[in-house]
Amino acid sequence: MTVALQKVEAVPRQVRAVNSDACHEAIELPCTIGFLERSEGRLVKARRMLEPPHDDMCVVYGPDDEDTMEVAEALARVCITLDDTHREASET
Repeated sequence: MTVALQKVEAVPRQVRAVNSDACHEAIELPCTIGFLERSEGRLVKARRMLEPPHDDMCVVYGPDDEDTMEVAEALARVCITLDDTHREASET
């Protein structure tokens, strides 16, 4: 799965170049990749993939939109886990 994720990471950039940053595909694709990155334990990449579309979703759909909140929750979990990992590493 990791090789497949590496190959599809360029797709959202191509979609944004052809369409716009706010088109459905430009928002949905990086979210999907971010969720997959998270499931593979690649939390830094997951955060990088989820932050930009989350910002776009807040503007386009609003922060109270169900999908926006789902991405916000996933992003918060990733950030908390990364913070915990960083904190544990600095304590040793």
